[in-house]
Amino acid sequence: ADQGIRSIRGMGLMIALEFDKPCTELVSLAMDQGLLINVTADNVARLLPPLILKDEEADLLVQKLVTTVRSRG
Repeated sequence: ADQGIRSIRGMGLMIALEFDKPCTELVSLAMDQGLLINVTADNVARLLPPLILKDEEADLLVQKLVTTVRSRG
């Protein structure tokens, strides 16, 4: 399921997930998974991974992000 995601976009390593409703609770849910994200415009979650991100770390980031978004309900 799309979990209310309206769009996914990025530039470089910056990734933005736009939701169809406010998603500010994702900040604390992501922190529980060890991810540091921020929310802009109430409905856009933004990730800014380091430029030295390894492939294994990127895979783990995606797994944790999926878990975080799904835990939102």
